[in-house]
Amino acid sequence: MSDTTNPFVRDKDGKIPSPDAISKLCRADPRKAILLCKEAGEKLDAWFPMNPK
Repeated sequence: MSDTTNPFVRDKDGKIPSPDAISKLCRADPRKAILLCKEAGEKLDAWFPMNPK
């Protein structure tokens, strides 16, 4: 994944091309992942569920 590619942007079929890239980004830079998720128009609750323990 390059720095300019948003892994949350869906392809022409409406699928996420690389869930693995999203997972890596979330671990490496959670704030950037949230910003890119919002930028792609995805619902944050779907990708970053609140899970209090």
